[in-house]
Amino acid sequence: MSGYRTLHRHTECQDNAVSSDNESSVTVSTSCPVFAVTFSPCQQTHVNTRSAAANPNVKPPTRLLASSADGLIRSYKITDKSIKADVLDAAALSMELEHIMLTSSDALYPPSSNEESVLGLGCPAISVARNYVGEDPSAGDEVAASIRLDGHIAIWKRGEQPSYPDHTDSKAEIQTDTEADTDTEANTQKDEAPIAVKPDVELDIKGTTGTTMVLLSPKSTGFSRHGIVMMVGMLDGSVSFICTGIGIPDSRKCNDASKFSEKGTVLDNIGSGNSIALSLAVHPLHHLTFAVGRKDGTIDIYSAGNGNGGNGSGDDLYGQVRRCHHLTQHAGNPVRALSFTPDGSLLISGCDDGHIYIHDTSSFRQNDSIRMVAAIHNAHKGYILSVDVLPDSKRFVTSSVDKTVKVWNVGTPNNGPVHTFDTGHENMIWDVSCSTDGRRCVSCSDDGFVQVYSCEE
Repeated sequence: MSGYRTLHRHTECQDNAVSSDNESSVTVSTSCPVFAVTFSPCQQTHVNTRSAAANPNVKPPTRLLASSADGLIRSYKITDKSIKADVLDAAALSMELEHIMLTSSDALYPPSSNEESVLGLGCPAISVARNYVGEDPSAGDEVAASIRLDGHIAIWKRGEQPSYPDHTDSKAEIQTDTEADTDTEANTQKDEAPIAVKPDVELDIKGTTGTTMVLLSPKSTGFSRHGIVMMVGMLDGSVSFICTGIGIPDSRKCNDASKFSEKGTVLDNIGSGNSIALSLAVHPLHHLTFAVGRKDGTIDIYSAGNGNGGNGSGDDLYGQVRRCHHLTQHAGNPVRALSFTPDGSLLISGCDDGHIYIHDTSSFRQNDSIRMVAAIHNAHKGYILSVDVLPDSKRFVTSSVDKTVKVWNVGTPNNGPVHTFDTGHENMIWDVSCSTDGRRCVSCSDDGFVQVYSCEE
């Protein structure tokens, strides 16, 4: 039996939770479109040793961030209530709202009546990075950022997750299924309200599109005196590299006391005079190598140094970024969906005519051509709004205004989608995101729903 199925459906338009055999709905506020969703790379990855010994299939919760038209970023904890033979139980997934991330230090939650006009601008883009440059996949704090339509950027720093299950007191013991169910019911009755979190950094950037923004992962940039840097799309067609003011812990010094570039410092501005950037994709292996999907349907690929992704110090490469490839297959149709595979070998793009193109990006040398290896015509019946690639680099997920979410195999794209989810969405699906363990993907829609799916084959 296929592992592709709906696990959880979350809506913000009702006051009561309803459940069925394979999906459930919960509510946190009034109904409003959800523009963006993303799984955090910072999970509760430290599994309690005692629990792991009792159940080797135990999986730690994952974090999910969602941005709504009310201007709030909501952070959820997604947990498997039970796991049998390492397969998700579709009827046993919980989605707990933990934090309300406010985009302004002056904001209140719930918002007062005079705030509604500001919060109504919404945040079309959110990005999350793990603030760690070492090899330990369970280490590092979370840095999350959002951009509002008026160019206001909010950035939050959240600490590394504790062990899972959380150690609360010395009486914590491994429970039987019956005991766990009893405790779950009791905990449900005494759930506390989500915690409102104000931003650690705020920036107001003039001339932004207000829709395109990506944090550069310290894993790819390495330790830098500039700290964590973000890429922001501008109205003049350029992409700006802007300092967040948040430092990257230096393992060589075992502290974070170094001085970093001031927040708002612009390190570079690339591509002015081109069509507006609608999508950004950062190469996972080469520092300062990225692709820009534009409103005119072109895709520009930029890289530092000699076009091989830059081999020098990250601090020395700003100012050396040049366009090395210009792709025109989508010409005339805005490119809103763009993503590299995690192994960096392919670039997948989708546009407003419903077509998907896959390019070989294993080389970025300026004199080497980038070959298109696959074309999926009419992959969707309408604009393709988002694409994300599963960690195996073999499958990717797309969403569209046609209200569908589809899974594709990069090896056999012309055979049609591997799976098309029955989303139940009643309007366009703005965004999709895949979890770092490859077990799930999530979609969000104009109808206010967030839906979680299993991607296990």
